[in-house]
Amino acid sequence: MKLKHALLALTMASVSAPAMAQLAMNEEYADGYDHSLQNYVTEKFFQPQNTSQASTSTPEKKWKVADYVTVPKFGGYVVSTYKYDSQEGKNGGDGFGIRYVRLYLDGKVFNDFSYRVQMNVSGEPGTKSGARVIDAFVAWQKWKSFGIKMGEFKRCFSFENPMNPWDVCAGDYTQLTKHFAGMNGNLYQGGTNSGGRDLGIQVYGDAFKVGDTKHYLLHYQAGVYNGQGINTSDKDKEKDYIATLQLQPIKGLYLGVFGWSGSFHDGTQSNYFKRWAAGVSYEGVISARAEYARNIYAQDYGVKNVGQKSDAWYVRMGIPTWRWLKVNLGYDAYRTDMSTLTSLNSIYSLGLQARPHKNLQFQLQWNYIHNNTRATTADKDYHQLWALAYIRF
Repeated sequence: MKLKHALLALTMASVSAPAMAQLAMNEEYADGYDHSLQNYVTEKFFQPQNTSQASTSTPEKKWKVADYVTVPKFGGYVVSTYKYDSQEGKNGGDGFGIRYVRLYLDGKVFNDFSYRVQMNVSGEPGTKSGARVIDAFVAWQKWKSFGIKMGEFKRCFSFENPMNPWDVCAGDYTQLTKHFAGMNGNLYQGGTNSGGRDLGIQVYGDAFKVGDTKHYLLHYQAGVYNGQGINTSDKDKEKDYIATLQLQPIKGLYLGVFGWSGSFHDGTQSNYFKRWAAGVSYEGVISARAEYARNIYAQDYGVKNVGQKSDAWYVRMGIPTWRWLKVNLGYDAYRTDMSTLTSLNSIYSLGLQARPHKNLQFQLQWNYIHNNTRATTADKDYHQLWALAYIRF
């Protein structure tokens, strides 16, 4: 019987040994990752050196997917509108519409790398405003003071351009943002609606905690971009250089300056320009922003610094009147030629912003426009009424 038991044990050992070896090998690929190098380094350099250390050492770490990759987050938002415009001779534009339908996917890899892909799917099919990718980038930020972002994302020019439409405090972005940050207007022919975005690389960060609130005193961003907008390769081998430096002396209060040197190829030639802006932004009990920007357009840049100069400025304020209700006030101005007031377009706005839920918002806004560029006096002054409903998921 003893001989029979010994033979049985030998047989089981011979069968189980390969299986155990296979299991050990598979553990190196637990969760779909090859952990052999990590396990080797752990055993080689981080194992206890003596028996006393071994008795107090922590158990060997179990590697998990969550150590490397977060579950991708899917979301989006919808903004529906109704608009009325009293402008004489205007063809169309009034009525119901969809301003945005956007879908996004974001997440993290190895904790320090984040990514985002966002699409606008509400544009008119077959046009430049049709369905398209608007954000697609990878960012690395191990430290709060220094990060790198590469891909397609918002240009770091002006306080308002990087803001989400939910937080603008009005039914639309200002003329400064539209024309000077490349939102959906341009100062030269051939420009497209790029939503204030471009393809490039950017460094950014926050530094120097101060005060009782331990907020960051300094924020910076600096980037190099193609200069052609979204989903478009560089066409003139020139690059755009944009940077901002912002101080936060009091929590929520930012003082910022912005600079931009760049060009845009319109299919025939490169159009060169320089831009700068300065402003203040506060988010606290109230929301308030004020900015001024100037653009120098010089087609013969490098030979003679001549060309048209334009500027824009705005003041906006959101004042809470109840728990989820704000009154918004604003003045928005833009001059295509800053040497004369005949090129001035002014917009005065008054609105109500209701947010009964963090993912539900309604806005009602009245605009009075005085546009000196209109040919006749009757066309210079008109009114707009907007109603907007936002929902996100």
